Amino acid sequence: MKRSGAQDEIVRMARLTWCSLALAMSLIGLAGCGGDDDDDSSSGGSSGSSASPAETILTDAGLEVCSEQAEQIAQSTVGAGFQAVRSFAVAKDCAGSETSPNMIRVFQFSSRESVDAGAAALEKKYPRGVVLTSGALVIVATGPDSTSNADAVSKAYEDSTGEPVQTV
Repeated sequence: MKRSGAQDEIVRMARLTWCSLALAMSLIGLAGCGGDDDDDSSSGGSSGSSASPAETILTDAGLEVCSEQAEQIAQSTVGAGFQAVRSFAVAKDCAGSETSPNMIRVFQFSSRESVDAGAAALEKKYPRGVVLTSGALVIVATGPDSTSNADAVSKAYEDSTGEPVQTV
């Protein structure tokens, strides 16, 4: 069956949309959005635990997750293409505390263009934080140990995924 140029373009756009959707879903999984919330794991390591990929990378960075904070962030404050955020209170040793002045926030965006705009907006929102980007993710480290935590997370993320991380 012969297709017209317009039909070929529609098929090409549909394939591109499905590929983009598959990539976005895999990145959401990488960020740990919708990950396993099973808290009965006693292992802090990355093998055999039920930790999400985000929590595993934080552990690999030498950080303990004291708690995960629920944050509601309006898309208008971060920019178009913002999809999800996970926020973690972290420390080298939580010592049983569920709070920490150090936070790692992982923002998921729908495209590279929205990452660039979102990173700029997040840099303004967290002026004392360290803003990192990789793929469709923006990672923001805040708190008194933000620089060392960002360096450790950046290295662990690159080691784990092979994807480069850039400081904004």
